[in-house]
Amino acid sequence: MKSFYTKFNSSYYLFLFAILSFSLFGTAHAINKGETVLITGANRGLGLEFAKQYVKAGYKVYGTARKPESATDLKATGAEVLKLDVTSEEDINALVKTLKGKKIDILINNAGYFGPVGIGEGKMAGISSVTRKEMTSCINVNTLGPLFITQALLPNLKLSDTRRIINISTRSSMLSRKSHGAIGYSVSKAGLNMVTVTMNHYLSKQGFIVISLAPGHNKTDMGSDRGKLEPHESISKMIPFIDSLTPKMSGQFWYYDGNKLAW
Repeated sequence: MKSFYTKFNSSYYLFLFAILSFSLFGTAHAINKGETVLITGANRGLGLEFAKQYVKAGYKVYGTARKPESATDLKATGAEVLKLDVTSEEDINALVKTLKGKKIDILINNAGYFGPVGIGEGKMAGISSVTRKEMTSCINVNTLGPLFITQALLPNLKLSDTRRIINISTRSSMLSRKSHGAIGYSVSKAGLNMVTVTMNHYLSKQGFIVISLAPGHNKTDMGSDRGKLEPHESISKMIPFIDSLTPKMSGQFWYYDGNKLAW
């Protein structure tokens, strides 16, 4: 009988601990699971907020910035700051050497380029004003950046049991959407979605989960003050969503609140 009560009490206290943890942190991801996340473009905006919340949740965080010496806010989060311009082969090769043999559980391809604003009468670059240079810049950062960063870090991701690749996209990439905003940004993010589908085709067989994730319109340097969301709002939903991903969800397009989006 004593043994029964001992087991009962132990289970009861474990249950209380679980409830308390959920109440304090909101989601189970707040418990340190010894996982490592790498976030590109982490020196500002959504990338910086990702770094803040992942560090707070107990993850080992690598945050990249083109100019680490200026990334004071990122350093203040406690993340390890690494130099990376996603369009630079030299930077990518240096990153590979720095991280050789180190496990990465979650790769968040967040670094992005919106393109010019304020063209003509304050409009975003459209079909009549976009230049070849701007289109090339958007594609190099938003489409090819995630592709080649992921390619370079595959050995690190393969050291993980979870192997999650998150490509930060946007609803303006959706072919079914009537308004697409800046043409360079929309086209390059639609290309990123195809990268996600292709990555999933090759990598899901190796235990990877690869998704495109739209964070919503946030109040950041890129999103401007017109954004309807504060970064801490959307990131606080995306982190537990990323933690909850299953293989069946791989190769798909998701919104920050967990709803599935059409391509």
